[in-house]
Amino acid sequence: MTDRAIFNRKYTSFDSGGTTVWLVNGAGVTTDPTSTVSFTAGEALSQGSFVRVSGTYVVKATALSGLAPVNYAVIGATTEAATQGGTVSVSTDGVVVLTSANITASGVLVPGTQYYLSKYSGQIVPYSSSSGLVSNSGTNQYQAFVPVGQAVSLTEFNIEIQPEIVLYD
Repeated sequence: MTDRAIFNRKYTSFDSGGTTVWLVNGAGVTTDPTSTVSFTAGEALSQGSFVRVSGTYVVKATALSGLAPVNYAVIGATTEAATQGGTVSVSTDGVVVLTSANITASGVLVPGTQYYLSKYSGQIVPYSSSSGLVSNSGTNQYQAFVPVGQAVSLTEFNIEIQPEIVLYD
């Protein structure tokens, strides 16, 4: 069978004992095989910062309450560090390398764990961490619950951004 593209993903087939099996190959958008886009940094960004678009720039995204909803409209993670006004590549779908600077309340990722946009700018967090639960209660609450992907190793993260769930207005 030939390879197929559906739901903005590429699938590869193979025959497994008479049964056709389709695997997601992770190649990203079918109309443009690259899932990395170049932007101008609107602030200093570390490699692995989760960002949003602001005008013609990218800046760190955050799910902290009291901010405009545009702040949690995360598009991906930077693949390199950048200075303000410099060009930066942003991975919108695929695997990126993260450091402890990008993970709230933890030095490493937990493989297999789903992560969400943090209330700390540019960072991600599991649902429950030493900094608290992703919820709208307590001090410095979350405004939105934004799934951003899953850890595949202690330092590698598979970006799969999902629609946000607004916790309160």
